[in-house]
Amino acid sequence: MDNNERDEFFDPPMSPAPPAGSDGQAPARAGEKSKAVRIAAIVLGAILIAVAAFLGGWYGRYFSLDHEVRDYLWAKSMLEKNYYQPLDDAELYQRMFESLSVDSYTKYYSPADYEKYLKEGAGDNTDPGISIYIGQNWDEITHIFEVTENSPACLAGLKKGMYVLAFGPSENELTEGDYRAFRQFLSSWSGEFTIRCGYDVNGSDAACYTLKSAPYQASFLVYRDSGTSYAFRGEGDVLDLTQTNEPLKGLNEKTAYIRLNEFSGGNTASEFVSLLKTMKERGRTDLILDLRSNGGGYMDLFGSIASHLMRNAEDKYPVVAVTKTRSGQTTRYVCVENDFDSYFEPDSKIYVLADEHTASASECLIGVLVDYGTCDFSDIYLRENESGIAKTYGKGIMQSSYTASNGAAMKMTTATVNWPLSGRCIHGVGVTPADGAIAVPGPLNWGESDPMLETLLSRLSA
Repeated sequence: MDNNERDEFFDPPMSPAPPAGSDGQAPARAGEKSKAVRIAAIVLGAILIAVAAFLGGWYGRYFSLDHEVRDYLWAKSMLEKNYYQPLDDAELYQRMFESLSVDSYTKYYSPADYEKYLKEGAGDNTDPGISIYIGQNWDEITHIFEVTENSPACLAGLKKGMYVLAFGPSENELTEGDYRAFRQFLSSWSGEFTIRCGYDVNGSDAACYTLKSAPYQASFLVYRDSGTSYAFRGEGDVLDLTQTNEPLKGLNEKTAYIRLNEFSGGNTASEFVSLLKTMKERGRTDLILDLRSNGGGYMDLFGSIASHLMRNAEDKYPVVAVTKTRSGQTTRYVCVENDFDSYFEPDSKIYVLADEHTASASECLIGVLVDYGTCDFSDIYLRENESGIAKTYGKGIMQSSYTASNGAAMKMTTATVNWPLSGRCIHGVGVTPADGAIAVPGPLNWGESDPMLETLLSRLSA
């Protein structure tokens, strides 16, 4: 619900677990690193104990283990016997792995949590579809950071940048509250409810919107041009391309705008193709690709989308990314198509909008665009924040998930990610104006107006 970088799925689940991969970050201090190693050894030791007990050799295995592993087993036994409430193993492991602090992407999932995680990654959601912007204070009025396409919030008419001024079961039963209160309300409410929202924090333009929590298939794409707009709507697993009549004022007649929020969802690859076809049918030859606050997603979706955007790729199956594990194993990811000419002209221009939350697969896509000559760094527009800094997130590492027989899973960082031709890894650095990208001041959470986009539009029309 907050505005942190969105989770990175990248590779699908695999089993059994491999050796631990590099986290791709600066080395931890000696004390921190040794603590992580000790806890990791404890986890491994616990697994070995379980296997040994099953085979009947428990005692011999127990006394051959490191004393820290034995200490863990003793502490776990004391908790199980004496704690005032029953303890679930999944909860114990969850807390244990959270204390590892290897990196912010390595995480243990209970079977139920992992099932939910995969469903959300596939676009199968049950939440209202509102992501919240958290400012400096948690007691601020709730500010909508993103509205998921085809969600109850989207269908009710809510927009990015609106303030949630009041909420309740109906228009006649509204109460005011800060972010904490609103989040608690959403977590406890099911069925139909009403919220009062507007772009003015004082409520001068506020209106009431009625939402109904229900399962829906999320979409992560929007198309706009100077004449109209399209998005994906529907109640089934496959959504319909629907005209939404929100043209982008100030955009010239040869350029289309596509916003991609995540490399997630079961239909994103095919939906992106539908929008490219719409762009061509409507006579648009240039494209603004908006990747702002796109935190990444599945590797296969990234490859599918990249396959349509490589101007100078000559191979039938061009490389879109190269990963490298701690052991030095290198994997070249390729896409299954190469059809740039099907949608674009030889002189077509592609521009990119990005910000400090443009991360991982989004940064990989920027690497594809630059390495294959689809655009120059000077065609990439970065949000300049209030401190004068302009950059993408800088996530050049990937995660893989490994599942246990009971449905639990470990998601861990397994490799660094490099751009396909140049071999560049942007981890910890990102794309910056030093590369030649253009810094543009603008708010992270824009409202009715989008100053950063408007700056680009004015330059295109000059």
